Amino acid sequence: MANVPNQFQAEFEEKGDTFFDIAELLYTNHGHQYTLDELADAVDVSATRVSQLLDEMAAGEEAWISKSTEQMTIVWNTEAHNPASTETTHAVRGFYRDLWSVLKAHSSTAPGTYAIIGFLLFAAAIVLGSIYIGFTLSSQDPGLPLITYLLLATGSFITGVITTVLAPVQALANSLIWPRLPSDIFENSD
Repeated sequence: MANVPNQFQAEFEEKGDTFFDIAELLYTNHGHQYTLDELADAVDVSATRVSQLLDEMAAGEEAWISKSTEQMTIVWNTEAHNPASTETTHAVRGFYRDLWSVLKAHSSTAPGTYAIIGFLLFAAAIVLGSIYIGFTLSSQDPGLPLITYLLLATGSFITGVITTVLAPVQALANSLIWPRLPSDIFENSD
């Protein structure tokens, strides 16, 4: 599908490629004012057909595009559908959806679980190290002795390294041990 908001795709899902090509061009270049001829040249369709498609985008309560009648210029309607806010929302949702998929896939195995825990410990080390650096450079009272943050950051980092190294060790152990186990060990006994 074209690079346009999901709401737009849902509203016009039955439209063809040319319709979405025009919408994507206007959406990705939302600050540029296009003439009807420029859009027709860009999508290689007649100006009459482009005008018909634009009328559909401009119809409704919240028009997706804004048309200037004086010089017949067309621009994406950023007042109703601001690409900056929708792209940010889409990026954040997409990041966390992808992160959840990765965590879900890797948490189903022992080596993957070690890798996830190691990653979380690295993240904790970065946060604690940043706090240490921040309090070192500022004159504010950290609440805890400053060395505590440094020790916690170092401890998290070292533990993260050890835990991450356990992932390939566990994978190697699985590949060496599982084939050698007797098959009847997993059968239910009555």
